[in-house]
Amino acid sequence: MSYTPDKSLYFNPDIEYLFNAEIIEYDLQSAGLSLIREYRLLPPEKITSLEKLDKQERNIVIGKLQRDQAGFSRTLLDKFTLARQTFLTENSIADDRIISVRKDAIFTVGRCDRTVFGELHFTERNEYSSYVRFSRNGNLEAYYSDSGVDIKGIGEMGLSKHRLYLLIFLRKVIGMIEGKNQTLKRYLRTFVDDYKSGKLDDGYYLEFNHVSQVLNQLFNYQRLIVPLVQIAVEELES
Repeated sequence: MSYTPDKSLYFNPDIEYLFNAEIIEYDLQSAGLSLIREYRLLPPEKITSLEKLDKQERNIVIGKLQRDQAGFSRTLLDKFTLARQTFLTENSIADDRIISVRKDAIFTVGRCDRTVFGELHFTERNEYSSYVRFSRNGNLEAYYSDSGVDIKGIGEMGLSKHRLYLLIFLRKVIGMIEGKNQTLKRYLRTFVDDYKSGKLDDGYYLEFNHVSQVLNQLFNYQRLIVPLVQIAVEELES
């Protein structure tokens, strides 16, 4: 299935994980204002007024415009589609280089040469070396770099509850997969045994999702731990 720019949320079905790759996150800077400027969606005086606001205030005003001004929300969504299409077309990005898309963010394998199109500036927000998508857990994504693991699909409030527990586990396992560390199998065997016997801190059993409020041993085991173990074994034996 190929990607079309009208999809504001997309996960490449052919890329469940990547290790030791060059993964770049490109974000459309000040997306709402940039689109309004580039496509002249408002009169010049209103655009000038938006430019004078700080980011939070500007987003509130643009949100109200989408709510109150007939057709504005649809028009803005159409321009998001056009912006994504421009970025992908001008950089000749094939489907196998698109990892995922989240409205104003595009994750690619490898860097892109062209990032500025008039008022539209796609900035290189992050660089990662590995990626894992947990399809059994709502297509939650883990992006790994030397500085840690970024999770897409859980808000900061939820993630803060996992920071000392499953985030450390994910970071360690992905790092060991990258290094083809043969002690990983033993580590995972011990971790799984301790997890199943309930020996770990409660934080490991908190559902790893956008709610992150319920202690549920089976949830994380089936949707996070087992898939990661399967990937690790496959990678170590490849």
